[in-house]
Amino acid sequence: MICALSAFFVWLFLRRVDFNEIGSIWRSIPPVYPLLFVLIALPQFALRSFRWGLLLRPFKRHIPFRSLWNFSLIGFMISYLLPGRLGEIARPVLLAEKEGIKKSQAIATVINERLFDLLTVLVLLTAYLLSGAGRPSPVLLQLKTALFFLLPLVFFVFFLVALANSPRFLPWTEKLIRACARLLPASFRERTIDFAGHFVRALRLDLGWKGIAAVGGCSLLHWGIITFSYWLLMHGFAGVRLALPDVIPFLSVIFVAAAVPTPGMAGSMDLAAKYALTGLFGISTKTAVAFTILFHFLVLLSPIALGLIALWREGLSIHTVRRMEKKDELPAVR
Repeated sequence: MICALSAFFVWLFLRRVDFNEIGSIWRSIPPVYPLLFVLIALPQFALRSFRWGLLLRPFKRHIPFRSLWNFSLIGFMISYLLPGRLGEIARPVLLAEKEGIKKSQAIATVINERLFDLLTVLVLLTAYLLSGAGRPSPVLLQLKTALFFLLPLVFFVFFLVALANSPRFLPWTEKLIRACARLLPASFRERTIDFAGHFVRALRLDLGWKGIAAVGGCSLLHWGIITFSYWLLMHGFAGVRLALPDVIPFLSVIFVAAAVPTPGMAGSMDLAAKYALTGLFGISTKTAVAFTILFHFLVLLSPIALGLIALWREGLSIHTVRRMEKKDELPAVR
């Protein structure tokens, strides 16, 4: 179903595209811009790996950066090559198996990581909108509406996690988990209760204020570098000259589109990027399509190439991950 939806999105994106015009636009791009875009991906992944280590510290103080780097890239590669965002589950499970921590705890850190990503992008968008930058457009209005609902929602999720783990409400949380588990077959019940209990407790950001500030700082720097890389690639296209902050609403649209679980974000990100470029900046359709195809290719290039290297360094294969999924090892708690 997801693959069929992805194919439909790709068809919508590519229909009535003149590839002769697209090729002419690509030939006019100075090679330094795509090259720098690919190179800037390295500090992005380094920061993301380091931040993941910070989130994992309550469960294991010292995890080698090599493991964090390798499994972060493996996760991105799997998510880009396979449908369903499987990499978001595979990377914490594989890391947990290697580093001897509970899988439920490692999976919880990925949830918190994504919440920090969403919060950071929303904070950047809020700052941009409050500055009054950007020309009025339907796309910008839609982003304002989404921001109005999403920003309070993220804070509410953090509040619920803190409340569920508070000394007063934790017994009620455990009772709720047990009540829900009664719907499952008896053979899975206790294991599920154990997993869910560890998972909910692991969602609590037991890092202290300094640790939370460090995670927040890494998130801002990470998404700042991504924003800069998008802005840099846009400068390779004739007639596209934007101020750096103007890329933030485009980043926000891409962030939402990337959450759609199509393989390699095919179709979903393409339509979103084309829609944002034409709607936010008034860029011509042919330039928007040319940028989007190159942009999408470069976004996938680094994590897939580096992920394959990381997979080899860890002595793993794609077949290992698919076998892990089929054996239903993901909910196991060690």
